[in-house]
Amino acid sequence: DKDLMEDSDMAGPIAFGILLALELLLAGRIHFGYIYGFGLFGCLATTLIINLMSPTDSISVWTVVSILGYSLLPVNMLAGLNIFYRIRLMGDLGVILSTIAIAWCTVSSTRLFERGCGLRDQRYLIGYPNALLYSAFVLLTIF
Repeated sequence: DKDLMEDSDMAGPIAFGILLALELLLAGRIHFGYIYGFGLFGCLATTLIINLMSPTDSISVWTVVSILGYSLLPVNMLAGLNIFYRIRLMGDLGVILSTIAIAWCTVSSTRLFERGCGLRDQRYLIGYPNALLYSAFVLLTIF
């Protein structure tokens, strides 16, 4: 799966980031700076972590942005739902939906990193920072 690491499409992640910002704007929140700040810091930190753990190859920042950006889709769906139904007012259902979105994002991005870089043994070390990053995006979406 080395071909996965050579493909760094930037159109989709940028579109998902802008879509998330627009969905939050429709929900009455202006968080453009937070979205780009968390995204930039998360991508740079993830690149650093993966390059420090990778035994052979290095991964580019653009590939990390592509993988983390495409894995942001469940948060976009949660933000789209938040436009019509406030998730923080749903109670337990909102917590369950948020947890599902975080888990979905984390598992999809971690699997792509693990298969592309050959880091099967370090998947939890990659998954935990990814879960924290997507938790920050979900918290922006809910509150």
